[in-house]
Amino acid sequence: MPVHVERCEGIAFLTLDQPQRRNSFDLSMAVALRDAVRGLALAPPKVVLLRSRGEHFSVGGDVHHFQQLLQRSPDARSAGVAQLVGAVNEAVLGLTDLPCPVLGLLNGAVAGFGLSLALGCDLLVAAEDARLVYAYGAIGITPDGGGSWHLPRHLGLHRALALALLNTPLSAQQAQVLGLVVEVVPADALPATGLALARRLAGAAAAAQTGAKRLLRAGLEGDLASALDRERGVFVSLCASDDFAEGVDAFCERRPAFFG
Repeated sequence: MPVHVERCEGIAFLTLDQPQRRNSFDLSMAVALRDAVRGLALAPPKVVLLRSRGEHFSVGGDVHHFQQLLQRSPDARSAGVAQLVGAVNEAVLGLTDLPCPVLGLLNGAVAGFGLSLALGCDLLVAAEDARLVYAYGAIGITPDGGGSWHLPRHLGLHRALALALLNTPLSAQQAQVLGLVVEVVPADALPATGLALARRLAGAAAAAQTGAKRLLRAGLEGDLASALDRERGVFVSLCASDDFAEGVDAFCERRPAFFG
């Protein structure tokens, strides 16, 4: 399978597994990712760890697949492109909507849809060799996978425009300075670092993490009054949870909290 999921100790390992193609996306890869995310939505884990096999996270769309589409009639070409983009868009939306944290591990090229997919994660850790590239303009096309939504929100409008119009790669270190990634590590330390962080996330209070994700993402839109109303509703709801009681007791007793 070009994309597969393994589960262990509350962690779902979502792996892009086409290293010979630098994890580029044709229709089969896009559908495999979409279906994998659908499965995660049906039975959410405590945390999702998105990773890739090989030297590159993903170079984005498979240009050879696009070349094949160009040989078709205009109607067939448009239908093929719509099918591909529809699958990757559903995958990103589904990943972003998961109630659990989604952690992405980046290495090598993170380009085009690969960048859009990465930005759909909640947290990113990058290897020192990671390079984040807009890339769409190089083949005369515009973003898919939510790139146009995420980039200005992460970077601000003018930095996002510079990335898109100049197509200058961002190093892992630059991405960390800009706040896109939380940590940069040597390439050989990426798997262990990611696993340690995933375990840390899996041990936290799940309902509180879900609430934080929804509140912070919703806070990107709307006014302060609406945000305050949402915060109050979630806070009051979680006050009735076992995790909240455990967290308060553990703090007062000066001991580690153990969340269910």
